Amino acid sequence: MIRNLIYAIVFLTCCIACQSLDKAEKPKIIIDEDRMVDILSDIAFIKAAKSSNRKTFVEDSINPEAFILRKYDIDSIVFAENNTWYTSDMERYKALFERVKTKLEKERTKFEALKKEEDSIKKIEDSIQKSLDTLKIEDELINTKDLLIEDEIEMAKKKRVTPDSENK
Repeated sequence: MIRNLIYAIVFLTCCIACQSLDKAEKPKIIIDEDRMVDILSDIAFIKAAKSSNRKTFVEDSINPEAFILRKYDIDSIVFAENNTWYTSDMERYKALFERVKTKLEKERTKFEALKKEEDSIKKIEDSIQKSLDTLKIEDELINTKDLLIEDEIEMAKKKRVTPDSENK
């Protein structure tokens, strides 16, 4: 009896879980796939920035979602309808996210190259500053040596004058 009950529950669960889902209705304003990739990429960038710089976003009252919507000149309802419509076709949505992933990887590569270049420039600037500091120190030493030599010359002149005046 219990076994039959378990089989019935499993059968009903499978039937309910396997129902076909109706696809979302096509939105009145459709965001094309390329633009949707750009929007989703920007959302990923903003989320990354927001998670690492939350304090800046709060202090400056930055609303990243509003920024993205303004950037693409869409409202939240249009985006939500399009996002729902794209998600109703999982293969299409998966392909969309693959494009987003590819775009993010390209941007990451660009960022890493820029970071490397920036680090290289910083090293060169540090090296130049160190050389300038060394030259400044050497210049100060040369000036000090020049002053010492001038003092020695003056002392030698005084010594010369003193013995000559004694002989006269």
